Amino acid sequence: MARVGVAFGGRSVEHQVSIRSARTVIGALVEAGHEVVPLGISQNGRWLPATDSQRAVEGDLDTLGAVDTPLAPSLSHLLDASIDTLFPVVHGTWGEDGTLQGLCEMLDLPYVGAGVCASALAMDKVLCKRQLESSGLPVVEYGSIRGSSFEADPEKAVGELPELPFPVFVKPSIGGSSVGVRRVESPADLPSAIAFALRFDANVLVERGVQGRELECSVLGDRRLEASAVGEILPGNPFYDYEDKYLLDAAELRIPADLPVDVTARIRTLAVDAFDAIGGHGMARVDFLLEGENDLFINEINTLPGFTSISMYPKLWEEVGLSLPDLVDRLVAIAMAVYHRRQTLDEGIKDWLAQLEG
Repeated sequence: MARVGVAFGGRSVEHQVSIRSARTVIGALVEAGHEVVPLGISQNGRWLPATDSQRAVEGDLDTLGAVDTPLAPSLSHLLDASIDTLFPVVHGTWGEDGTLQGLCEMLDLPYVGAGVCASALAMDKVLCKRQLESSGLPVVEYGSIRGSSFEADPEKAVGELPELPFPVFVKPSIGGSSVGVRRVESPADLPSAIAFALRFDANVLVERGVQGRELECSVLGDRRLEASAVGEILPGNPFYDYEDKYLLDAAELRIPADLPVDVTARIRTLAVDAFDAIGGHGMARVDFLLEGENDLFINEINTLPGFTSISMYPKLWEEVGLSLPDLVDRLVAIAMAVYHRRQTLDEGIKDWLAQLEG
């Protein structure tokens, strides 16, 4: 078994959700027989000592507040942990977007989940839609606005959007847990929704509002990707927003989703195809919209999905017989396999360079 560091907290608005996910992941890793080192990250991005990290895991802290420790010394808590691999559950920006993955690459540290490029691509809704679209996969009609263009001339920026029927959804291009998302019913309300989304990111996605079912499928694997059961979310609010997900607890999860066999099969195939299209490995939760009986659209790819007690990703695997301890154990094994394969590639490059110099 491995000595696994679990990184959680961080600077994003999903800080508290990350702490809840970490408690679930740590419990499952321990049950699977791994030694766990909690590695909390404060709200201002400082790595915390073991005592504070452990207090959060045990439920004594719901927030890892800002600390005065300089960044460089705080990194010693990660560098001195002597871990075999890192299991990041730092949701959102500075954790799910390729930045933490890049740090691990620089430190030559194995880590769970997708690599730098796939993580960054999935986190950016506009770029991800473009990639999926170019791969021939179905996405909802959309447009995008750069914050700089909107600030310079809001009317012109809005006017350059493709013509979309209302309602539309306006989303920060980078972000998670539906933070900053608004449903817009009329053109008159569009500028204020865009301005609101720009409080959370420099670019904005505007997409047609689909009146349909919200479905999710989990993906797991390395060179051979597998898809889980399909689940459905019945939002308590008009759409599945941050309040509905984490504050009201009003949404209903249905696992498995009540769908025709052929639709379920298509969702599972598309989930694997979508994750493969961005070059993913490890884990992802792929979100879908079903309009009418047969029109499926890939909504988003989440490369560090939630692991809280209400999160779909582990629940969908449990439905097909993969327990939470077995799931996290497989994720650690995949991380080590990816790392060793990357080492082999690095050695090949070194050998090639040596031959050129010889």
